[in-house]
Amino acid sequence: MSGNGTDQIITLEHLDLLLSKVFHDLISPVSAARNGLELVREFSGDEVGGDAIELVEQSVGQAADRLTFFRMAFGGAGSGGGLDARLAAQLAKDYLAGRKIETDISNWPADPHPDGVLKVVLQTTALAADCLPRGGLIRVAEQPGGCRVVAEGRGAAIPDSMVAALETSVADQVSPETVLADTLRVTATRFAVTVERSGDTGFVLGW
Repeated sequence: MSGNGTDQIITLEHLDLLLSKVFHDLISPVSAARNGLELVREFSGDEVGGDAIELVEQSVGQAADRLTFFRMAFGGAGSGGGLDARLAAQLAKDYLAGRKIETDISNWPADPHPDGVLKVVLQTTALAADCLPRGGLIRVAEQPGGCRVVAEGRGAAIPDSMVAALETSVADQVSPETVLADTLRVTATRFAVTVERSGDTGFVLGW
């Protein structure tokens, strides 16, 4: 990845698309919770009401998991020392489970880490999830000097536009498909982490 100053620009369009993605991921569980509450109101006290309450609990849990993930992966909370390996691994697991993606994080990078490293790992995990159009498995494994994040599943692929956004700024042509990759590149540069494509569906991080 390039590290010059022009490659570290986050535009209003970036923020617009990034927030659109965050809201898109939250709409599903929040809408399901609302539907569940309507069922509770209509059928409270019988079997349907019980099912509705279960739906609400599950949906609210998913929304909370996604909000916490986004807060650490894209907000300021994940930039300092408050994000440790155990929390980051659990956040990734819960977020991906909500997207019906399995995880293998048994070899998640162990502490200690320089500030911001786990934020980059979480962003890479989110990017890998976007490479699985039909679901699948994401593996995150520590290796000397960094870690590897791999997406495995039917139709798994890293679009060329995503690779290009990882390598150089696409601020003048950012799109819903490239905004995560471009944001990851800027974040990685900020914290002196390298992110490179590995094989057809993997990413290697170094710090």
